[in-house]
Amino acid sequence: MFSGFLSVMQKGGPDMWILLLLSITVVAIVIERLVFFASQHGDTKGLLRDIGKKISADDLDGAIKICQQQKGMLPRILEFGLRRGEKNRADITDALSIALMEHLNALERNLGVIGTIAVIAPFVGLAGTVLGIIHAFDEIALKGNSSPAVVAQGVSEALITTFGGLCVAIVAVIFFNYFKSRIKAYNQEMIVAANQLAEMLHFHNTGAPIPTELYQPTSGK
Repeated sequence: MFSGFLSVMQKGGPDMWILLLLSITVVAIVIERLVFFASQHGDTKGLLRDIGKKISADDLDGAIKICQQQKGMLPRILEFGLRRGEKNRADITDALSIALMEHLNALERNLGVIGTIAVIAPFVGLAGTVLGIIHAFDEIALKGNSSPAVVAQGVSEALITTFGGLCVAIVAVIFFNYFKSRIKAYNQEMIVAANQLAEMLHFHNTGAPIPTELYQPTSGK
């Protein structure tokens, strides 16, 4: 299997090694992003319920402690807001917005690299194909043999890089769009959670009861 792989790489020429490097880069970023998203807090509603109980009991320190015990970006953002819990709603909302913007960069880290590879990989493959065809015709000119079999062999070897470039680009596009949609959904979830926290803190600061649906466990739990 390994010898067959080397044979394909040699037939494709130098551009195949560039495509191999691009594919390794894509795989590394995909794994890093999958691990990153797996490390994020999964039960947003449960986290808000626990925080809401502490705020309702006038225990902001307890709410902060809950955030510190959880993993991921959302608990850090909510903790940022809780530490400003005594301020007015506008200030709390502004603080949460700043925290959200700061963490957005972490969500999109390395995605630009995947997007760039998705764009350039087909061109790398095409460049290899063009060079391969030029080389094939040079060989034909030197040998003086232009039979269909000789031409077909040279062109088929040259097209290997086009196929490789398309494979790398397809994989990169699939994961780029997947992570973009996941980032959009998670960012929206964090915005909603931050607004709910701002609302709970506003109720707390004004002495109004916090709406129970924000923090009571769902039925059956």
